Amino acid sequence: MPAKKVQCCISVDIDAVAGWLGSYGGEDSTSDISRGLFAGSIGVRRMLKLFDKYNIKTTFFIPGHSLETFPEECRMIVAAGHEIGLHGYSHENPIAMTLEQQTAIMDKCYRLIQDFQGGKPPRGIVAPWWESSQEGAELML
Repeated sequence: MPAKKVQCCISVDIDAVAGWLGSYGGEDSTSDISRGLFAGSIGVRRMLKLFDKYNIKTTFFIPGHSLETFPEECRMIVAAGHEIGLHGYSHENPIAMTLEQQTAIMDKCYRLIQDFQGGKPPRGIVAPWWESSQEGAELML
């Protein structure tokens, strides 16, 4: 019997310090800050090394704040041939935001990623805070 081909989708969220900026707090926790800084600097490099070892291409969903805070690591993601997708700016909860706020964040992050990639638009979106609003879903259409 021939071997079966197994396909899967792998994605990575680079929340780094954006996770505590916009979602659950933690801005006064040295553990959260340390973990976020480690994820953005060391963690990204380790993930890239792992994906390179096994010849895996994936999509990194990166909040705008992480893109601005860790530009060198994010350039490494693009240089390695991975995609970058939208993940909010600071891991904010879209349900707690007005349509105008959601629009401003989506526009800002779309432009950030597109400019960062030399005109290439983001590929996909993972809802920050694992929440989405009806208005936010309509913005994506």
